Amino acid sequence: MNDEKFIEFINQANIHFGIIHRVGSLLLMYSLTEDKLNEFSNEVVWYDKNDTRADNKHRMKETGRMLNGYRQCTKELIIIGLAKTIEDLLYDIEDKFQLKLNFLTDFEGCNCYEEMRIIRYLNNCIKHNKGKIERGNSSGNYLIDNAGFEEGSNINDIEIDIEEFILKSFVFQMDIFFKQTNKENPYLKSKDKYDDIKTILIPSFIKSN
Repeated sequence: MNDEKFIEFINQANIHFGIIHRVGSLLLMYSLTEDKLNEFSNEVVWYDKNDTRADNKHRMKETGRMLNGYRQCTKELIIIGLAKTIEDLLYDIEDKFQLKLNFLTDFEGCNCYEEMRIIRYLNNCIKHNKGKIERGNSSGNYLIDNAGFEEGSNINDIEIDIEEFILKSFVFQMDIFFKQTNKENPYLKSKDKYDDIKTILIPSFIKSN
């Protein structure tokens, strides 16, 4: 293998494993956070039989407020993180392959592209609209007209499967990567097998749940 081929091999390997490490870290973060939060919510002792009803009610509300806030922060952080992993991949491809790709024009037809558009636009709403989905910009218009979210809704109130979006992000990014290398994508056989993808992203000796 000559020097040029070796450098190409190293660059491809770095991008390949970069996808696994970035998306895998998000999956691990989400899994551990959910487990810890569920455990923590069962351990909070807000009721005191010797205290007044008003004080008990206050502590109950504060507990709910904090736990809901924690879940909202987690959802937003994962969405932001997923959007960033895609931007990181595009940066790596430009840096290593001298190929500048545009998310909106170059990936239509890739596996899970529509789901990743949703993530991108939700991320924009978090950054620019405090999480509110409203018309007047391309992100809000797409989420309302194409993704079916209710106008005026907030990201913290919508029902989305965060874990599924993480796994679909892996499928999407690997599809992009292997298209640039002109090689067969070995992960296509696992694109609908989420348990298989989890095994790829989180080593078996690391217990996430």
